[in-house]
Amino acid sequence: MYSSFPGSTSNPSNVALGGYATQSVSSYTEHYASRSIDRNKDTNFNNYSCSTTDYVDSPWWRVDLLGVYEISSVVITNRGDCCSERIIGAEIRIGNALDNNGNNNPRCAVISSMPAKLTITNACTMTGRYVNVVIPETNRILTLCEVEVYGIAVPITKKENLRIKFHTTENMTDSTARDKVLQQLKTALAKKRVSAVQLYWTWQPKPDLKNKGGSKLCDVN
Repeated sequence: MYSSFPGSTSNPSNVALGGYATQSVSSYTEHYASRSIDRNKDTNFNNYSCSTTDYVDSPWWRVDLLGVYEISSVVITNRGDCCSERIIGAEIRIGNALDNNGNNNPRCAVISSMPAKLTITNACTMTGRYVNVVIPETNRILTLCEVEVYGIAVPITKKENLRIKFHTTENMTDSTARDKVLQQLKTALAKKRVSAVQLYWTWQPKPDLKNKGGSKLCDVN
């Protein structure tokens, strides 16, 4: 017998909080990548609340959500004590690949302007595991004070093969009788609050000849 149980979803939440952040090369030892997913939206760089890279070609920052999510928005908080213009030209990219450190994934948005201390929300409606912020230009620096990624987990279908034994007076060589038994099993599962399930026979049930009772004891895989 085959069964399929869909995974569950929830309301969109900041899934970046449970992720793992990394970034391109940085000599700022106190401004590591995870500063941008620590719930601290302080925009003063000197308070060690922001991540930053060095001046490099195409600086990038990435969070691995450790699972695939349907992402509805990415919220970025910019540096506020100075240099707010440094984020101009940054691209948000979302996907499941790590080619070019994930910077080749589909683009969600481009930040064309962003004043100091501002938090900007970028609507994305995309699916992926990796969320990147990258500035695809030469000799640039990328500073982020907070990155929030709102989404829900992509439903996961779990497939299980079940082997069960049950008593029945039905003729299990008859397809209609087998369908009836499946419906009875679904009803029993529903009483245990397992309702979204698909059941079907992988092969015809076999009578257990050791059973001496009036009903048939069937062995089902």
